[in-house]
Amino acid sequence: MKGKFEEIDHRRVLELLKQGGLIIDVREQKSYAKEHIKGAINIPASEIDKKISEIPADKPVIVYCSSYSCTASLTAAKKLSELGRTNVYRFVGGLLEWKTAGLPTESSG
Repeated sequence: MKGKFEEIDHRRVLELLKQGGLIIDVREQKSYAKEHIKGAINIPASEIDKKISEIPADKPVIVYCSSYSCTASLTAAKKLSELGRTNVYRFVGGLLEWKTAGLPTESSG
């Protein structure tokens, strides 16, 4: 399973969250503070390896960034898989797809 993760849409994100999944916004802190998916935590893609201990190994982990064209979530998903995580999901559409679907966001700071 090393190096493997599943690419998903917002419907699958909602299912995984109901199952206790953790959603991580992998954009930089400034972007996260401005607006993010409600309930998401912020771990920038560049810090995934440093913060791996904060990411539970026994839960589905969903990573996302701003939209389809953003590659930070791809980087983060690959990194998590390389670090041995098996239940990794990349929400490809990210914040843009989430908002387009009319789902809740929040801001901080």
